[in-house]
Amino acid sequence: MKRAEVKASALAGTVLALSAATCQAQSNVTLYGIIDASIDYVSNEGGHHAIQAQNGMINGSRWGLKGQEDLGGGTSAIFQLENGFNIFNGKLGQGGRMFGRQAWIGLQDNRFGTVTFGRQYDPTIWYLAIYTGGFNGGTAFAHPFDNDNMGNSFRLDNSVEYTSPTWNGLSMRSMYAFSNQPGFKDNRAYSAGAGYSRGGLNLGTAFIIIDNVGTTAGGAVDGSSTGDATWIGSRQMVWGAAANYTYGNGTYGATWTHTRIDNGTSVNLGGYKPLGDAGMSLDNFDVNVTYKVTPAVALLGTYTYTMSRFTNSQVSARPKWNQFNAQIEYFLSKRTDVYLNAIYQHVSGGENTPFANAILCGYSQSSSPSQVVVGLGMRHRF
Repeated sequence: MKRAEVKASALAGTVLALSAATCQAQSNVTLYGIIDASIDYVSNEGGHHAIQAQNGMINGSRWGLKGQEDLGGGTSAIFQLENGFNIFNGKLGQGGRMFGRQAWIGLQDNRFGTVTFGRQYDPTIWYLAIYTGGFNGGTAFAHPFDNDNMGNSFRLDNSVEYTSPTWNGLSMRSMYAFSNQPGFKDNRAYSAGAGYSRGGLNLGTAFIIIDNVGTTAGGAVDGSSTGDATWIGSRQMVWGAAANYTYGNGTYGATWTHTRIDNGTSVNLGGYKPLGDAGMSLDNFDVNVTYKVTPAVALLGTYTYTMSRFTNSQVSARPKWNQFNAQIEYFLSKRTDVYLNAIYQHVSGGENTPFANAILCGYSQSSSPSQVVVGLGMRHRF
């Protein structure tokens, strides 16, 4: 080979190498996930106690891909795909969806904020749920039958979300989820919220309104037999306020949420149960404490009180729930921990309604007003 050809070849190789390095610097894709498995004791499921293998007692097992491409000028293209699965049988979660936990794409700008499109969490998750005991405690710590969706029973399909930049600790989000039906209102949703953080203090408030919730499989919230809607009815509304404060080794939180259901036809209590065109309102009061005893040991305790009003043409009732949750974690490493969870729930005042008996999220309904779950598990993050 001639010297000129050698120089040209070397130059071309250098250009390709620099181009590859530049592309690599401007875009990235991250593979991540959580695997969570436990063995649980349940005091009463349909009249019998049970010892069972449980997937995701704290965090649903998942894997995902998230990426970002620098488009220049402070703007990036972003995406996230997140799959949920059962570690004990390998099946897909979220009704058999490939990416049932999250699936979205969007643009992020340092000055103007972020716009994303797809299947996403609504603002009540970012400004209310993260301050509840269930955020760290897991599915079973959620408010009774996850009536306010603080336990992420559903995400919003067909959604567009705007997230503002953060100004001196203040941020805002707003979202609209399309019904994909003529007339627009058949299973559509809209949500907004705001949060403020300064030092160890965090504050949040948010709401979500879903018209004709769960009435179609292709709308904002899937209400089919394999869907994830908690309620089926003409309207579901959730709003609330939350706060937590970190001082020393402890974080102390409190959340209030109000859920209202209009013309409710059914509710998901381990399977949809009829409500008889009912109206229902629920107020959830959640207080929680997380404390780091040592770098390897963390304790979590929460208490939730829920009071409600239920009315249909046959009955009027005021069910009330008391729920106590406790957790101890021991970290074998930064990525791997073992944990022990204990949960107790008692309901009263729900006679002659679907809410007469206790039901902890993720388990079958008790045949009595009380239910206890104790779980020993292991979790790994990658």
